[in-house]
Amino acid sequence: MKTLLVPVDFTATCENAVNFAVEWCRKYEYERIILLKTFYDSIFEGLIVSAEYSNVNEEYINRQREDDREQLDTLCRSVADRLSGVKVMTAVSEFPLLRGIFEILQNEKPDLIIVGSDNYSYSSGSIISGNVISIAKTSPVRVLVVPADYTYQPVQQVLLPYNFNMLKDLDKLNSLRSSPLWNNLKLLGLNIETNQRTVKVPEKFNEAEDKFQNLLKNFEHEIYYTTDKNLINSIANFTKEHTVQLIIALPGKHSFLYRLTHQSISEAIYRNAKQPVLILK
Repeated sequence: MKTLLVPVDFTATCENAVNFAVEWCRKYEYERIILLKTFYDSIFEGLIVSAEYSNVNEEYINRQREDDREQLDTLCRSVADRLSGVKVMTAVSEFPLLRGIFEILQNEKPDLIIVGSDNYSYSSGSIISGNVISIAKTSPVRVLVVPADYTYQPVQQVLLPYNFNMLKDLDKLNSLRSSPLWNNLKLLGLNIETNQRTVKVPEKFNEAEDKFQNLLKNFEHEIYYTTDKNLINSIANFTKEHTVQLIIALPGKHSFLYRLTHQSISEAIYRNAKQPVLILK
């Protein structure tokens, strides 16, 4: 059963991701959506000033969980009303978020995780957003990161930032070719080639370019080039000049996402992109 997993925390960013997930599910014919809420409390939340307040503290936690459970059920009914023929279910976990997600991955085998993300200029206090990097890097299935202010649009053009060191990872695109996602859309390859040795040697450049073109032969595509060493600027500037509805991040140490998150998590592309980012596995 084609399944979509959406972790939720009832923030505005999460609500936006759920709305996006509904449209994505409808467009790409998912059969089931799982809404996951973790009830995990950190060890510090369990600390109290004195035993006098222990009962109050326990009562407050139980009442909060009841409220969250009611919100989750209400959200489930709302999503189900919007998706005829799709099974919408809820899941709760006492584990921390990542462990709760992996429990669902193991038991329910979802095909995709959709998470909402705040950006550099806005924060909703979302727990999910605060864990986007961890989810994206550890998940064995694809992760789709949705910016907090992004409204769903049908995907017509997809941006693929890459360089010639990533060619061996491009075969992962072939696993998407049978998906309805690729019907009637164009792939825009942005070669961010900061290695001047490759660019300045025509034989090596042409050989790598031919290999890349061959890997994309099953896709309608166009290739663009930049030597800007600032990867964020390269991608941001490209999306200002070209209309795209999705950015693809390939896995591996040469992925722009990998490189950015190792340089500066606060400036990683998912914090800056104005379009959803699909992280392949």
